[in-house]
Amino acid sequence: MRSLSLTLSLACCALLGCGASDQTQITPADDDGLVQLKVDPGFNECPTFIQSLVIPQAIPPRFSAAVAVLATDPDGPNAALEYTWSASSGAFTDTKQPTTRYGCEARGRQILKLDAVDARGCQSRLAITVDCLDE
Repeated sequence: MRSLSLTLSLACCALLGCGASDQTQITPADDDGLVQLKVDPGFNECPTFIQSLVIPQAIPPRFSAAVAVLATDPDGPNAALEYTWSASSGAFTDTKQPTTRYGCEARGRQILKLDAVDARGCQSRLAITVDCLDE
């Protein structure tokens, strides 16, 4: 009975949208084998990326590209989003803003990643590719 209750609890979380930031409590089975599931009714939607732009898309040596992303938080103030840029190689002028500049350090296709985290800790990730050109 305990595994059936756990399966039911996981199904409930899938339907109710339980995430890392939601408050979910599962109490151990009582003498009758019943398990209680308590879920905070507040649902947290993760940030949504609306648009992204990289100019130029192919970056010559010793140049950088302007990178801009527009993201929203469907259930909170957009100003509360925290951003973190990372890349397979290369560098950003500012890794904590949705608009920055990116410069190549290695030739070939590079993947730029942006994590946006809302005030309740729900994270979304966007990946953008750019081409770093030869000399």
